[in-house]
Amino acid sequence: MNFLKFRLLYGIIMLSLIFSGCTYAKKEKVAEGVVGKLVATNEINNVHSTITSREYILKDSSNSVLTPENIGSLDNRIMEFARNEIFARHGYVFKRKDLQDYFAAKPWYQPDATYKEHLNPAEKQNVALLHDYEAKYADYKLESAHKDDVHLRSYIGDSSFKQKKMKVDLNGDGHEEEIKLIPPETELGAFKLKVKDITMELGSELLPYLDIVDLNIDDPYFEIALQMDSQMDFLRSTSFYVYDGETLKRIGELPGFSAHSLMFDGHGRVVSAKGSKDFQTWFRDLVFRLNIDHSLQEEHEDFYPMDPPNAFND
Repeated sequence: MNFLKFRLLYGIIMLSLIFSGCTYAKKEKVAEGVVGKLVATNEINNVHSTITSREYILKDSSNSVLTPENIGSLDNRIMEFARNEIFARHGYVFKRKDLQDYFAAKPWYQPDATYKEHLNPAEKQNVALLHDYEAKYADYKLESAHKDDVHLRSYIGDSSFKQKKMKVDLNGDGHEEEIKLIPPETELGAFKLKVKDITMELGSELLPYLDIVDLNIDDPYFEIALQMDSQMDFLRSTSFYVYDGETLKRIGELPGFSAHSLMFDGHGRVVSAKGSKDFQTWFRDLVFRLNIDHSLQEEHEDFYPMDPPNAFND
């Protein structure tokens, strides 16, 4: 009888082990399936996150005469590429490596060593207009505002050429968007930014300056930059916005003036000067980069040097 009980108990234990093993194996297969789906999803996301560059800066610059509303608030890097784009359409062979690399990535560019820089009348007018605005931009400089701290920067020169209304292809789809900077309706009101049918209140009474910049020349987007001026250095800021064809999103608010091409490299890196909160006599440069969500994210440093030393930190 004891032997029978032992066999019965042994059988129950074995069945339990077998059942547990099957359940574990089934869970393992389910887990493998989940991992497989996650990998597949990530692969799909990676495909969708691969952003191609824009084909043209100014799509119709070879056959339509440009106006200040097309280029007046573009940063000088965009204008230089736009001017050279006119020649690139004819196959002009560039000597500068950055221009060689930029246009070599365009599917329409076919180098032609025999091209003699001939332009049609519209192209000639557009090249002249772009040259004129590049010169205006060159005179409108962002320079160190204080001899004791090179990080504190202010604009010098005439900014009257900047436009408050622009027609620009913001998302690289070949169609222009109308961009407006709308002043307050009342004395205590705030400025508004309008792109096509989208209006966004800026929430500030400070006078913003509209700039169209290209923070990353390898993606299809131009960014809208609004530089908020103030007599107080610590209140100055730059807000960046991106339009994807459907939505308008603010991608970062940086301290100081950051919309001048001096402050970004065209490959997603932006520099901005921030004043010290604890000891408000010096500034330091912060570095921001565009992340995968096309937002500006600060790169934190372990050490922020004061270079060159100023009168307050000898």
